[in-house]
Amino acid sequence: MASNSSYLLGSKRVPTRSGGGRRWPRRLAYGFIAFAIALPLAYLVFLRMTRIEPPPVDPAVRAAAQEPVVVRGVRAYLGKSWMSRERGIWEEHLEGGPYALGYAQARLGSRLLREQEDYMFSEMNKWVPSKIARFLIRAGVRLRYRHLADFIPLERQLEMAGLADGSIDRHSDFLPAYHRIVFYHALHDITQGLEHSPLLGCSAFAAGGAATPGGHLILGRNFDFEGPPIFDSDKSVLFFKPTGKIPFASVAWTGMSGVVTGINAEGIFVSLNAARTDDKGKEGMPVEILMRQIMEQARSIKDVVAMVKKTPLMVPDFYLVGDGKTGEAAVIERSPTRTEVRRTSQSTGSIVVTNHALTPAFAGDAENDRLKRYLTSGARYDRLSELVKKWHGQIDPQKALEILRDKKGVGGVALGLGNRNALDAIIATHSVVVDATNLILWVSQGPHLSGRYIGFDLKKELGGPEYASRPNPPDLPADPILDTDEYRNFVLAKASLAAAEQLWREHDPDRALEEVRRAEGLEEAMPEPHKLAGDALRARGDREGARKEYQRFLQLYPPHLKEVEEVRSILATL
Repeated sequence: MASNSSYLLGSKRVPTRSGGGRRWPRRLAYGFIAFAIALPLAYLVFLRMTRIEPPPVDPAVRAAAQEPVVVRGVRAYLGKSWMSRERGIWEEHLEGGPYALGYAQARLGSRLLREQEDYMFSEMNKWVPSKIARFLIRAGVRLRYRHLADFIPLERQLEMAGLADGSIDRHSDFLPAYHRIVFYHALHDITQGLEHSPLLGCSAFAAGGAATPGGHLILGRNFDFEGPPIFDSDKSVLFFKPTGKIPFASVAWTGMSGVVTGINAEGIFVSLNAARTDDKGKEGMPVEILMRQIMEQARSIKDVVAMVKKTPLMVPDFYLVGDGKTGEAAVIERSPTRTEVRRTSQSTGSIVVTNHALTPAFAGDAENDRLKRYLTSGARYDRLSELVKKWHGQIDPQKALEILRDKKGVGGVALGLGNRNALDAIIATHSVVVDATNLILWVSQGPHLSGRYIGFDLKKELGGPEYASRPNPPDLPADPILDTDEYRNFVLAKASLAAAEQLWREHDPDRALEEVRRAEGLEEAMPEPHKLAGDALRARGDREGARKEYQRFLQLYPPHLKEVEEVRSILATL
């Protein structure tokens, strides 16, 4: 009875099994709680490990730099620094130590900095609408470039700290201001490997000696950065007078402490052209920061070559270098593991660079060859070489500008406006002509290369008070095409093409075709609308209509070989 009653009331084994059954949900709950606590802790550790912190700033330096902005007429002043647009383009005259330079630039250009960031974040949200995707992108970039600041000189870190302190911070939820500013100065390096990098379209040349009428060193450069339009409409010429360093002029945009196009008071000009090679870099100095170091320190081409060669870099780039004192010029072809130099010869006095390497060290480089053939670098190099050779002995600033504005293909073949095979594809965010011998800089007002080029006397802008009364050099004239129906129709055609591409991505082929027809009507010689029209008609089942559009596309010198091969492959099936 006892055992039966025990069995009926519950033996020792029964409650033991029952207790074990109750434990596993409890354990699962404990595990979930532990995971819920560990995950945010791990994320906090990740943030700590990948955070890029500003350097300590001397309180006295900070207090001295943080003066109020004072407006006097068309100019805004902060201490000795000032900014205005009185000549039709933003000028920023910055003077002092690193922190003061950054703070003054941010405070004087605060509206422009805010608008740039707002635009870029709105574009990111448009192209990456998923918050999860944006989170993962941010985490990946933080992790990959967590040691970036280790390769940035302390002076530049202090200048970026000044930029951060002087900025209006509206995007701290993405990254702290200083961290963002460091990344902005490495965007060139971070995006270089993208198939559609917005920087693989620059063209530049130098002409000196017998190539020019007076033997002056004349340089021309198109910065074909297909980035936000604000970088064209609100480009800046920044005149830096860093304490104890060589003064220099940089053509870029507000918020840029680095350099992509610059010339210093010693007559050393340097401009940057993106490249692509087989050897991949790991960690190194952002190239815009290296260019800044060159501007502040270099007094000869030899100095520039030495600095480029010794500096670890993340990506390949080419540098056009000129010395106004000697009249010499060179192209430095630099990859993460190789440095080669091409120089002007005494016979020609000229040199040309686009985005592919020419020296024997890169002869077997597959990425370099692919860039030359599949993108537009080969076509632009051949056309630029033709023009520099054609005008040998006559290349003065006006002729240099005509070369930069050339809109034809190799051999002088007519292209539709905006064709990427042209030197002037109507995409540049800035363009410059330089007389390095006389220290005169001309900068495109915009849009792109079409407006006038405003002249700056660098002896006046970078020199002492004894040069203050020198007159400004005359501007170079606007492109006559700017006021034509042809140009206005091209602008409208680009807008219709952009709308068509967006509709196509949204899977609305009928409306995409409507916009494409508008683009074709406005600028029939533009190849891109014909390819998109072919795609839309093929999707409808209109094989004959698609065939005609694809054939027309191939007749209009399309710039990218990948699209040419794609269309030829499609035609073989129609």
